[in-house]
Amino acid sequence: MRFGVFYVLECPDHDFTRAYREMLAQISYAEHLGFDEVWLAEHHGSDYGSMPSPQVAAAAVAERTNRMRIGIAVSNLTFDWPVRVAEDYAMVDVLSGGRLDFGVGRGYQPGEFHNMGVGDRQAVSRAVFGEALEIIRGLWSKPPGRPFSFHGAHFDIHEVDCRPTPVQRPTPPMYVASISPETFDLVASTGCNPLVTPTLTTLPELSRLIVDLKRRLVDAGRDPLSLDFPMNWQIHLAETAEQAIADVAGPLSWYYRTVLDLIPSGPATPATYERYAELAATSDEAGGPTVEGMRESGVVYAGDPDGLIREIETLYQETGLQHLICWMRFGGLEHEKVLRSMELFAEHVMPRFRDRPPVVPRALREEMTAAG
Repeated sequence: MRFGVFYVLECPDHDFTRAYREMLAQISYAEHLGFDEVWLAEHHGSDYGSMPSPQVAAAAVAERTNRMRIGIAVSNLTFDWPVRVAEDYAMVDVLSGGRLDFGVGRGYQPGEFHNMGVGDRQAVSRAVFGEALEIIRGLWSKPPGRPFSFHGAHFDIHEVDCRPTPVQRPTPPMYVASISPETFDLVASTGCNPLVTPTLTTLPELSRLIVDLKRRLVDAGRDPLSLDFPMNWQIHLAETAEQAIADVAGPLSWYYRTVLDLIPSGPATPATYERYAELAATSDEAGGPTVEGMRESGVVYAGDPDGLIREIETLYQETGLQHLICWMRFGGLEHEKVLRSMELFAEHVMPRFRDRPPVVPRALREEMTAAG
């Protein structure tokens, strides 16, 4: 099983110098502790995230690490010219010696589309995203020196080349951020693996979606043991569950108030974003998110290492989890508490799962056995 750390880099106090310094220090320490990778998220124009160019952060990480893979979770393909995206991340792959894992998404916050000057794209973001992804894959996987052309409804390029080309051929590993059932349908058609998270859904619901998608991919001929679905999960560990809950009460409340104010909601929700509006409405009906409610639904794990070991064991058996990304710095959580959480994870949790081989989810194993 592989383990990573994740950064949106929320910065409630706007001390960006401190936030960047702490993030880079935590990433270096994560490599020292044995984490396999770091994942960086792109966001624009709000306190929700302070990393508008993950490619810049990834280049800095590449110079400060030797072994860790550098994941992007995600590059929002609806905001930029896809040729430029392909060039930037090819450069990251070269600078890191072939350590890039490239996650992509279409964005979901209306304010970001407005901030980036592409507000009219949100209503057609799924189509824009699909074309951009096809262009990037085409530029990276074509034979060296042979120009690439694409003619679509949203992008039109003729005999374009990419310099540099990625070290990893034909492309770096590619992932698609997946929250809604409709995006899972898109992932199934691209051949990419999904990046999943319970942040805007419950953990049981997400587990059902994962098993269902694996079932469909296996039916389509994919090897069930090759299905790598990295799960990004907000996790905080302390010596006791009571201490962990006390640590995260303020940061978690801030985080969920912030994100619920930014997601699509109400009558003006763009087409294909109805799932987000439903989540916002459900939260309003419940009186807003609470730490206890988020823990009970599995949206976040805040507790001691033994409890987390039990949760991961269940996910391993029920969903075939083999790739866990730990979102430990959320809501501006204090640097020292993040470091201690990382230490506890590396000391107690990693050794229990490090050598676990890939497994087929329990329900699929039973179905495959019954079918002979």
